Amino acid sequence: MTFPRIYLPGHPKTFARDPETNKFLHIDIEATEALQNRAMPTEQEIDDILKKADLLETLYFQLRAKAIIGLVKIFGKRRAELGLLEPKDLLIEEGLLYVTFTICKKSKKGFFQYLQFLKKQGDPELLNKPLPILQEECKNWNLTKEGSRLKKYTRQKYTPISDKFAKLVIDYFDYMTENYPSAKFLFPSGKEVFGSGYLISADKALSGRQILSIVKELDSSVWIHLFRKKKGSEVARRYGRTLESVFMVKDTLDLERLETAMHYVEANAPKMETGET
Repeated sequence: MTFPRIYLPGHPKTFARDPETNKFLHIDIEATEALQNRAMPTEQEIDDILKKADLLETLYFQLRAKAIIGLVKIFGKRRAELGLLEPKDLLIEEGLLYVTFTICKKSKKGFFQYLQFLKKQGDPELLNKPLPILQEECKNWNLTKEGSRLKKYTRQKYTPISDKFAKLVIDYFDYMTENYPSAKFLFPSGKEVFGSGYLISADKALSGRQILSIVKELDSSVWIHLFRKKKGSEVARRYGRTLESVFMVKDTLDLERLETAMHYVEANAPKMETGET
């Protein structure tokens, strides 16, 4: 079954409607089709975003927004990886800020797993469909929670504390350590409570979508993946069109496939030209 997709202007998700249940399935992407060719944010645009963060209503919101921008600017991390950060993952030592990220990788389950999934549904007719139809349905199943698996591992990164974006992270970290020492996550979830202001949930983290919304509140045309793309392009330009460049991009962005890193290098590293013909 192929689900028709629709795109909502300005909305960072693709929706697919299941014609049998009439419910929407959500395919989590950060850019709508219309914004996929949006250029990476310039240094001036990033400075403007930080200035807008200073206009948020509370010091906590200001520091939190700027820390998110600082982390994605320095490390080019995914929003889900920001949400998993805990205060203990940050360490300042000998002039360096160390951050240990939990890397989450989604991988699709195979066709055999899809058949096992159908078997558990208890309807034998589900398995009697033609093979091409089952294979097509498996592709849609891979987009669901049941059709994929999540792998996690940790990677430590570091940056000089003299970096202006590192200071944004440290300022927020110090604020959280002083004011919310019991918070399990660096970016805890919370809610507005009438008469009490914004109350955080000590044991619950902001979701990736909530983190994205914080950035989009500052600039609706910017999403977190653009910072990741910017970081990869910077590394590619620094090391040039070399094999080292490919491995540096892969290591910096914690990519699984060398082919993805090669794409960054081919798209961003300048070619060496000579006068020979």
